Amino acid sequence: MKSALTVLTLSLSLIAAPALAFSFDTSSLTPTLTYPEPAPAPVTQGNSGINR
Repeated sequence: MKSALTVLTLSLSLIAAPALAFSFDTSSLTPTLTYPEPAPAPVTQGNSGINR
């Protein structure tokens, strides 16, 4: 009886695995990452540079 129950459990789990895999929505598990725009490069006039 114990081996029959084991076989039945394994058979049902193998049959149901594809249906369960497609039924759960996993889009909320990881958030959508957004990155800020990079800061613009500083602008100077003439010869006075930043690295002076």
